[in-house]
Amino acid sequence: MLKYTLYALLIAGLSGCGTLVPGAMTPIGTPPTSGETESGFTYIPIDPFPVETVAGEGCKTGSSRGQLLDALPDNAVRMLVERFDTSGGVTFGASKVTASGETYRVTVDFINADTINVPIRIRKMMRHKQSHQLEPVNLFQSAGTDYEAGSEVYDVSRADDKAIASPEEKAFMAEYNIPVYVGVGLRVSANVYVISGDTNISGIGVIGAEAEASRLRGSLIVQTLGINGKAIAAALPIQSELNRTTAQNAIVAVGSIKALLYADETVKSPRVVGLYLPFQGGKPLVNALISELSKKRVRWERPCLVPAGGKG
Repeated sequence: MLKYTLYALLIAGLSGCGTLVPGAMTPIGTPPTSGETESGFTYIPIDPFPVETVAGEGCKTGSSRGQLLDALPDNAVRMLVERFDTSGGVTFGASKVTASGETYRVTVDFINADTINVPIRIRKMMRHKQSHQLEPVNLFQSAGTDYEAGSEVYDVSRADDKAIASPEEKAFMAEYNIPVYVGVGLRVSANVYVISGDTNISGIGVIGAEAEASRLRGSLIVQTLGINGKAIAAALPIQSELNRTTAQNAIVAVGSIKALLYADETVKSPRVVGLYLPFQGGKPLVNALISELSKKRVRWERPCLVPAGGKG
């Protein structure tokens, strides 16, 4: 029953029927929350990169690592809508109404994952309007009247890499835990350019129908995250354009690949597949976080399984 429930959730996310905004539990098409307006409090899918796998706490002699999927306790279907403005800025979260000429990326992830908290130090700097110099400011401070909008620069480092030394760093570089998702999964993303205003972009299937109606144009990508094998490669669709048929093919392919996850011949490798942005911050902050996380492998403590009849 759980397998079919998850499959139904996946299809809902891909088709756009009853789609939910991650972290908000709000249907697409409703007014965005203040968190979404400020480009924060949302799931961020990222290009997968490897992790450092170590034995988890409690692993003892006689325990078994088991299958990888047994060590990934969570299943989720997560969706992100990114809106790109003409200046290159990015806003995360659903848009109530689209306008002609706007560009969007819609990403739907199905992941088997474990969540780890990575301690990160962040310092935000903005350019002062009078001195034209970058000055450290509070992470949650907006441009206001003293600083130039869009001048945000972020200094990001792992909390365990170095100690805070200078008084300036102590005053403006705060430590936060960033939830990072480690696991395997599937991703479907569509890059679209809106031709006609008030276009529906609430799901991959809906976007395909809108593209066929010439209300938008774009491209479609189906990607595996830490999953490989002959059957997996054979199930991936090959498409050159975005329309109703290619969108439907993508949905079918994701369902087929998902059914192969537990097959013995399917190769599965844990990857960092996404992170959760727990506070306000746009693309510059997200890019800084991804850059820092990818410098060295994120440490994942893989849990062990206790044999039947053993003591945990």
